[in-house]
Amino acid sequence: MTEVTGLGQAEESAYRVLLRLPAASGPELAEHLGSSVAEATSLLLALENAGMAHPVPDTPATYRAAPPDLALGPLLHRRERELHEVRARIAQLTDEYRSRTANEFVELVQGTQAISQRVDQLQRFARKEVRGLVKPPVVAVSAQDNELEYELLATGVRYRVVYDRELLLLQGDPYQVTHAAEQGEEARIAVDLPLKLAIADDDLALVPVADTQGEPSAIMVHPSGLLDALGALFETLWVSSTPILVGASGEVDLDALSDEPTREDMRLLSLLLAGLTDQSMASQLGLSTRTVQRRLHDLIKLTGVRTRVQLIWQATKRGWI
Repeated sequence: MTEVTGLGQAEESAYRVLLRLPAASGPELAEHLGSSVAEATSLLLALENAGMAHPVPDTPATYRAAPPDLALGPLLHRRERELHEVRARIAQLTDEYRSRTANEFVELVQGTQAISQRVDQLQRFARKEVRGLVKPPVVAVSAQDNELEYELLATGVRYRVVYDRELLLLQGDPYQVTHAAEQGEEARIAVDLPLKLAIADDDLALVPVADTQGEPSAIMVHPSGLLDALGALFETLWVSSTPILVGASGEVDLDALSDEPTREDMRLLSLLLAGLTDQSMASQLGLSTRTVQRRLHDLIKLTGVRTRVQLIWQATKRGWI
């Protein structure tokens, strides 16, 4: 609250005490605060000047707290106006910058510290979603350093991340894939990701590139056809990747990440493509109808789709049938 009112911690404490009392004089407030009478009287005057307390009629040395909505409402409105002015100024500066760099839709970022700052800025820039492709090695920001993701997840920003399967072969989960999934990150696994990538909404992207002159580099991509292409690439990889499942033990279920169906699965898919009912497929395979339905559900999760029609499309695309 001190940031809103502009008052110090002592004034805030005095106001909180005054809220709990019908009214208080300097000596009475001093008793509750454990301060001197002179200090308590000074605090009452400061609260009066801020509109957070007012003298009780006929007893000018006694003060009553102003209701918080009346006392702090005008301050809040003033801060909102100031914030609106700041946003308008930022928008103006952004327009000026983009008009100067109309043909410069990419910029080179060099050095670990500079890239780390841009990763932070990109995440804070997002209002709805952050999308990412992650593969080793770490360039600037490790999983341990990226606490900002968990803060933003708590505020409702969506995170969708595709990890390279190679990461799951590393000992000790150094990329904290399991922890991120537990915190609300939507995570998937793919094989041989073509690049590293981070995208904020549809407005900004960061692509790490090869080291130049012994230091890491990245390109920041602003709204352009290239940014649209990067977004489309992510969505293509997302659809074809495998959702990460965290088992009861709290660890990633590696068995659920198998990229190849069994021969029985492929036969099941071919029967599904032929239009057979669940009962007919069960009869053909010598299985129960429930087992067929459960296996189809597992294959839907494996391919990261939602319907059987999408499953057939994915199975055809992957060359399973």
